[in-house]
Amino acid sequence: MVSHDLIADILSRLPVKHLLRLRSVSKLWRSLIDDPDFINLHLSRSLRTRINHTLILKNTDLHAADLSSLSPFAKLEHPLMSYNHGVEILGSCNGLLCIRNIVEDMAIWNPSTRKYLVLPYLGSCKGYVCGFGHDPIKDDYKVVKIIQLERADGDKPLETEVKVFSLKRNRWRKIQDIPCVSSFPSANGVFAGGALHWVLTQKVDLFVTNMIVALDLAAESYNVVPQPEYVDDIFQLNVEVLGGCLCVVANHGDARVDVWVMKEYRVKESWTILFSLDREDVIGPLRFLKPLAYSRSGNQVLLEHDNINLFWYDLVKRKADDVWVPGMPLSYETEVCLQSLVLLNVDKRQQNGKDDGDIKKMDGFLSEGFKLVL
Repeated sequence: MVSHDLIADILSRLPVKHLLRLRSVSKLWRSLIDDPDFINLHLSRSLRTRINHTLILKNTDLHAADLSSLSPFAKLEHPLMSYNHGVEILGSCNGLLCIRNIVEDMAIWNPSTRKYLVLPYLGSCKGYVCGFGHDPIKDDYKVVKIIQLERADGDKPLETEVKVFSLKRNRWRKIQDIPCVSSFPSANGVFAGGALHWVLTQKVDLFVTNMIVALDLAAESYNVVPQPEYVDDIFQLNVEVLGGCLCVVANHGDARVDVWVMKEYRVKESWTILFSLDREDVIGPLRFLKPLAYSRSGNQVLLEHDNINLFWYDLVKRKADDVWVPGMPLSYETEVCLQSLVLLNVDKRQQNGKDDGDIKKMDGFLSEGFKLVL
C-alpha cells in the first residue's frame, strides 16, 4: 500500500489546476489536498523549483499565461466590479493577489482557486501607496496603505498615516506612522525577506533622499535597507523583487540601466550587479525596465520594457531576445503570480473588528513612539 507521505510528495509536484480536479477522486485525496501542511509543501516546492508561475499582463483587462511556456494569453476574470476601468494589482504573494478598482474596493484573491475576500471599505483618499505581503510569524497576509498628508498651506506632504489590514482579523488598524513620503507616488511596495519595501524620502529637515525603507510585517517596524555602492550618483531608483530577493533598478536616463540583487537580505556586502543594459541593447527608448522572473534554469531573466515589450535576457550570453505571444495587449503592466492553493483564512470571531483587548494593546504600543533605524 502506498504511504500517505509518498502520495503527498507526488501530488505536490503537480500544477494547481490538476490538483483541483484530483480533489474529486476520493474523500481521502480531497482531505489531503485541502490540508494546510500539503498546501505549504506544494507552495515551498513551487518556490524552490521556480515552477507553477503565471505571468499577468494588465491593461483594462487582465491577461494571463503560464510563465514556463508563455502559451497564448487568455483573459483572467477578477472578482471586483470594474466600471470599465479595470483593476490595479497592488501586490502578489504566495499565489494571492491584492487588487483595487477605481472606487477603492479592494480584495485579496487567489486566481488559481478563484477564492477571494473583499476587504472592509476604508474610504477613498488622495496621495497614497500600498503594499501586500506575508507575516511569517503569525502566518497572516497583510495589506499596507501609506497615506501622504498635506498641510493646510498646500506645502509638500510631510506627514503620513499608515494603516494595515490583517487577513486573519479581517479588519484595518492604524500603526505607527513613518516619517517619510514616497519618491514615486504610483509605486507600490514590493515584498521580500518578510518585509515590504518602498523608495521613500525623509522629511526635508533630515536631508536624506531616495532611501529604501522596509516595513517588517511581523514586527511592524521600519528599517532603512543598505544600498549598493553605485558607480554614478545621478539616476532614478526603483525597487523590485526577483527570485524572492530584493533588487534595485538604477535607471541612468536613456543611457543605461543597472540591475542589482541583494543575495542575503539586509547584508550590504551581498549586493551583486546582475547585469547592465545599454541603450543599443534594446529596441526603442530605455525609460523603464522591470525584472520579472528567472527562467527555470536560472540563466535567463524575463524583463518588461517600457510597458510595451517583454524579452528574455541571457545572463551568460549577455543577449536579449524579444518575446511575443498571441493574445498580448499592445501596452500593459506586468505581475508574476505563483499558482498556489493558499487559503483565505479569516478569524470569524474578529470579522467585526471588536477585539478590544488588541485595540488597547496597540494604543499602548503607539503611545511609546518609534525610532527609524538608520
